[in-house]
Amino acid sequence: MLQALGLFNMIRVLAIISTVLSLSGCVGLAVGTYGTFENKEESFSISSEKNSFEYSTSAETLTKEQLVSTWGEPDQISMVGSCEVVAYNDGFSWSGVGAFLVIIPIPLLAPSGYDENRFYFINGQAVGLVTEYGEVTGGLGYMCGSNECSGLAGEVNKDKTRQIQVPWCG
Repeated sequence: MLQALGLFNMIRVLAIISTVLSLSGCVGLAVGTYGTFENKEESFSISSEKNSFEYSTSAETLTKEQLVSTWGEPDQISMVGSCEVVAYNDGFSWSGVGAFLVIIPIPLLAPSGYDENRFYFINGQAVGLVTEYGEVTGGLGYMCGSNECSGLAGEVNKDKTRQIQVPWCG
């Protein structure tokens, strides 16, 4: 009876570990920093749901009126050069550090603003879009995830852009 109970507990522990690993997808011992990156799009389509996009091969040029009638009043409107910039908040942007201990992520993050979707218009016609998203900016340690393992030491995601230079507005 005691042997069966011990085997049952061992199976239960293995099941819990397997479940946690499948949820996070990562294993390791590391600390890292977190920040905001930006993407630039010149061809895009919006969906009827605010802050959602449709991806098609031939996107029609979006007008400011179409955007506002579909997504509602923007969170901010400003001018950059010759462009009117219409921005919609898309959740909080986060800054801070985090640790990853074996299979348990420990975030130490604080909201530092909003991620935005910024539409650039000239004469009411969209000329570009900049979207913001959060990602790890630096790290120290060793992580395995997404079928690869690597050591981290310093800046990561160097191929991504922290702040886009918009060429459309002159």
